[in-house]
Amino acid sequence: MTFQADVPQQADLAARLAPIRAHFVATLAPRRERLTSYLRSADFRNPDPATMRVLQEDAHKMRGVAPTLGFESLGRVAGEVDEMLNPWKEALAVIEVPPELELALETLLDAIEETIAKGP
Repeated sequence: MTFQADVPQQADLAARLAPIRAHFVATLAPRRERLTSYLRSADFRNPDPATMRVLQEDAHKMRGVAPTLGFESLGRVAGEVDEMLNPWKEALAVIEVPPELELALETLLDAIEETIAKGP
C-alpha cells in the first residue's frame, strides 16, 4: 500500500538519484569498449590474466551498483560474469576461456548496450 506521504519521498529520491544514475550510465561506455576490444581480440581464447582481471573489476562494480540504481538486469548479468571470471582473479598464467564464458560476456555486452541506449 502506498500512502500519500510516500509519493513526495519517492519523487524526491528519484530526483536525487538521477545524477548518480546518469554518471553510472556514463561509466558504461569505457567498460563497453574494454569488453568489445577483448571479445574482438586475436588472443580471445587465451587472454592475458591482467586483461581478465580488469574485466572482472568492471563486472564486479556493475554487479554492486547497477541494482541499487534500478538496473537490475545489468546487475544480474554482471554478477554472473563476475563469478565466472574468478579463476583469473589470482592467475599468473594464461587460462583458456570456456565457451560458456564467451556467451556470458556477449550477454553482458548486450546488457551494457541496452542500458546505455535506455539512458538514465
